[in-house]
Amino acid sequence: MKSLPHASRAALAFGLAIAVATLGQCGDANGQQVHSTTRAGAGRGSPSQDPQGQDPQGQKNDQQALPPPDALRILISGSMLGHLEPCGCASGQLGGLARRMQHIGEQRTYDLLLEGGDLVAGATELDKLKLFTAAQVLFTMERSYDAVGVGPNDLALPLEEWSGFLLGGPAVATNLASSDEDWPAVPLRSKQVREHEVRIGSLLLGNLPAKLKGDDAKVQRLEPAKAWAAAFVGVDDRALRIVMLHGNDVQIRAVLPDLDPRPDLAIGVDPGYLEPDTAAHVVAGVPLVFAGIRGRVLLDARLWRDGGEPRVACERVPLAGSRTVPGGGGDPAVKDVLLMHRQNVAEMDVLGQMAEQHPTPNGHSYVGSATCGACHPSAMAAWSKSRHAHAWQTLVDAEKDPKRYGWPVTKYPDCVGCHVVGYGQQSGFRNPDDTPGLLGVGCEQCHGPGSAHVQSQGKQQLGIVDGLLPSEVCTRCH
Repeated sequence: MKSLPHASRAALAFGLAIAVATLGQCGDANGQQVHSTTRAGAGRGSPSQDPQGQDPQGQKNDQQALPPPDALRILISGSMLGHLEPCGCASGQLGGLARRMQHIGEQRTYDLLLEGGDLVAGATELDKLKLFTAAQVLFTMERSYDAVGVGPNDLALPLEEWSGFLLGGPAVATNLASSDEDWPAVPLRSKQVREHEVRIGSLLLGNLPAKLKGDDAKVQRLEPAKAWAAAFVGVDDRALRIVMLHGNDVQIRAVLPDLDPRPDLAIGVDPGYLEPDTAAHVVAGVPLVFAGIRGRVLLDARLWRDGGEPRVACERVPLAGSRTVPGGGGDPAVKDVLLMHRQNVAEMDVLGQMAEQHPTPNGHSYVGSATCGACHPSAMAAWSKSRHAHAWQTLVDAEKDPKRYGWPVTKYPDCVGCHVVGYGQQSGFRNPDDTPGLLGVGCEQCHGPGSAHVQSQGKQQLGIVDGLLPSEVCTRCH
């Protein structure tokens, strides 16, 4: 597939139909659930319960009762941010769509599969291809997702392309309205689970992306509480109500008391929570859990009512790779889809399209490590013996080895960016032929472009790029 951004709806439908026919659910065990009865909160160490199980707003969390046999079993995730699979540079990493779908196929007892949204992190050509691939996996499996919320990152993509990729999928956006005839989201998603009628909504609490604002904007954001109330007009009060909330912790907690009818479960899609909760918070009588990010650890939640009050029990599901299956296991059909995605990225030269798109951090130009070494020979000698100096070669070797990668990893932007200098920035890495001096993780990857430093004969000092701490620079790739 040479191009996707302007694919027609007919072409998309054909591709999804092929996926339906080819995707399956099988594979080996990919990790185990983590059972927890603690009251610790989300992984970011911000608002949660204190050691006595008290919610920050002062309400007791009493969500530790065992769920009854007929409780809804829900698999929750959110803010995938384009992480279709874990990086392969280090072992033991969690996540990935192949492991996720394998887990779903093995369990086969989930009543609802909910993805909060923000499937991608940006609006590049790579993000568009990632969204297309994620839609294939999440919407066309034998056990497809029941609802996918619409987040601000999703809306940052070109509307016509985003709408086309999600058309026919389970997108939900309760407080968004659009004049686009191909708008794919509905205010509520419904599902009958045994004797339970379930209604699922999604509220965007922050502002729309700037490109969607203005008098001629095709998307409008409605007041959340009013949109929620309007969506439930005529709905039986006995229906279980679930809401996915896109915003930060403060915004999410602030809106819950205003929602009428009261949700039975609120799912916070806040990128600040790195991992999902082990126990529900209680805000205005509503159990609130946070979904975590990147699909590394999923949340297995049981939902039921006790005396008319909603109750939730939570377990974390870390998506670890198999210790016995080469490549870490995972659903083989999903892995085939991911391989096709990587090959499309290479064939379309997305690496070249995304090169030099942004200014450098200090406004200067990259000069390459060899230039740095002319005045800093001892540092150059030490660097030359380091793994950073050979970072590009590790990609080349992995690409040639089918037991490791066996796919064009040297043409995949997410991989290349951490193995060269300045990719994506003006004067930065473009490809091995045009910019050989920027191969490997060189001096300027940490210190920033050095042209002014060189021209001033060292009088203009270089510190750490962007004024960050050294450890913060490291975490960009590690």
